[in-house]
Amino acid sequence: MAFTNALAEAHRAVVFHRWFSAALLAALLITVLAWRSQQTEFVAHIPPDLSSGASVRLGTVPEVQPANVYLFGFHVLQQLNRWPEDGAKDYGARIHALQNYLTPACRARLRDDLDAKARRSELSRRTRALQEIPGYGYAANRVLDHGGGWTVLIDAQLTETTNGVPVKDTFIRYPLHVVRYDVDRELNPWQLALNCYGGREPERLAPAALATPAPGTTAAPRGAMPPAITSE
Repeated sequence: MAFTNALAEAHRAVVFHRWFSAALLAALLITVLAWRSQQTEFVAHIPPDLSSGASVRLGTVPEVQPANVYLFGFHVLQQLNRWPEDGAKDYGARIHALQNYLTPACRARLRDDLDAKARRSELSRRTRALQEIPGYGYAANRVLDHGGGWTVLIDAQLTETTNGVPVKDTFIRYPLHVVRYDVDRELNPWQLALNCYGGREPERLAPAALATPAPGTTAAPRGAMPPAITSE
């Protein structure tokens, strides 16, 4: 009888340990699945000026500081307009090099502009450069947040030469449309893209209107505008 009881007790212990092991395995699997489902990569857009400190919100949709949106838009715009030797080759090469920072609609628009300029013989042996107008750089009122994107108002000087002869030197306000673009983080770590002008067009600025602003301020970019131009 004692032997039978001991055998039964041992059987119950084996069953208990089996169930306990199964429960531990299930808990481990649940933990692994929960861990794998958690976000393991975070993107932080750090503002360029940290002299007064900054707080950055991380998450599935990271907060993008207005200064970073402005810098992104200006960098892409400047590179698109950098034709160091021959616009007939440089313009198309720039569009291709920056394709991961352009929306499909913007790429199509730029290619159409490339074709139009080629037909008008505005590219051959032409150089182009774009630079920010001193004193008219980033300010809070130059980045307008629309929730799903931003309008970035950039005042820049555009210069061109043909065969070494200056043919253009003008001041232009570019109403860039920047959108979130989390398509390929390896090729576009900014997770932003230029959507060209978002239905608006660049506008010429009169040189007389570009009086040097006071330090820390900027010309009001939402004031009265001169007539719009459709191609630069």
